[in-house]
Amino acid sequence: MSDSTTRTSRRRRVWLGGLVALVVLAGLAAVSLSATSSTGSAGTPGAVGAEPGMQARLAAARRIPGDPLALGRPDAPVVISEWGDFQCPFCRSYTLNTEPSLVRQYVDSGRVRLEWHDFAYLGPESVLAARAARAAGRQGRFWQYHDALYRQQGRENSGTVTDASLVATARGLRLDVARFQRDYADPAIAAQVSADQERGAALGVTGVPSFIIGGQMIFGAEPLATFHQVIDTVGDRGR
Repeated sequence: MSDSTTRTSRRRRVWLGGLVALVVLAGLAAVSLSATSSTGSAGTPGAVGAEPGMQARLAAARRIPGDPLALGRPDAPVVISEWGDFQCPFCRSYTLNTEPSLVRQYVDSGRVRLEWHDFAYLGPESVLAARAARAAGRQGRFWQYHDALYRQQGRENSGTVTDASLVATARGLRLDVARFQRDYADPAIAAQVSADQERGAALGVTGVPSFIIGGQMIFGAEPLATFHQVIDTVGDRGR
């Protein structure tokens, strides 16, 4: 090969190498711009509202006046949305040990609203209990029935929850039993139980009890101090 041909070949390799380097640099710049755009600024976390999951959780609160499955003012600054199962022992622990203090300290003062959602996934007796509590809710006694179910809780799917036991609980709370039985059998109530579970799953609920407070998730029967901290943080944000 002549010296002229060799020099031409070298120049071509240098030119091609430079072109490849420019393409790589352009690609890196595009990636950097994309990352900066998605986070607001390079190295700075994006706004909470940019997260689709957070937006959906912020919209979890119903705030419906007269909602029988809620305690507290519809316009309370903070809403606690609970997903629970009446056969869940951890839900029972929260209900009997933590919830009464939350009601006294936050709901009664108008700072917090509690809203119940069914997540009846532990078996057929969970579904029966959820339907019964909603039937009691049609007579304005959801929370009394809710508490009674947790106090009476037995082992999962052991035959503790039956049509007869649920009617007996309604009778003990002095409900209109005939009306309770009609509502308990209403397909609309069964559909509401299923819809609640589907919505919870879509929001990230995988077990119970689970809570959404101002878009933040709490999993499990956490101590009262955990709820205090989250409620105060959310309240300070004005949610």
